[in-house]
Amino acid sequence: MPLRPNLPSQVARPFSLPLASLSLLVAGCASSPRADSPADPNQQPRTTEPPTSTASNPWVACHTGFRPTGNPRGDLARITRACGRTSPMRPITKVLTQEQREQDPAHRYTFYVPARGACYRVYAAGDSGISDLDLLLRGPDGDGLAGDLSHDAWPILPPQGPLCFDRPGLYMLEVSVFRGAGTYAIQVWGG
Repeated sequence: MPLRPNLPSQVARPFSLPLASLSLLVAGCASSPRADSPADPNQQPRTTEPPTSTASNPWVACHTGFRPTGNPRGDLARITRACGRTSPMRPITKVLTQEQREQDPAHRYTFYVPARGACYRVYAAGDSGISDLDLLLRGPDGDGLAGDLSHDAWPILPPQGPLCFDRPGLYMLEVSVFRGAGTYAIQVWGG
């Protein structure tokens, strides 16, 4: 499934506001719904329940201690190789690279979630000219579902574990260089 760029319709920088309001689901606090519960179109996506310690959470342990080299494609490959082993997830989009400066508008990409219960994780890495790369995931209605709160050039969204969706649809990913300028690489994984 391709990650479809919406570069002609770029938006103003949504990341210039504090991201504290986007902490929805980033920590993965929601529990999984019962299998026999009806689908609620207004229900927010859920993340997997993370274990309480970093050492016991393979979703976090896979990127703990990661040190970027400044090569976006190479760094992205290292992160996904390490974190891809934690689950049956696989790449659902090709690796996409783009250039961006902090004064540029956010780049927007869409991907389709085909079924209820599908789980995803987004990986990105910037080159050595980017010191803060941010991600924001929007649902089919345009609501912000999860945002990157880290201040680094290699965001993982969400960092605690995959985001599982309760309804299919077209989801939008916004990528923004908050500090610096350069090339980034991004890929969506699912399973």
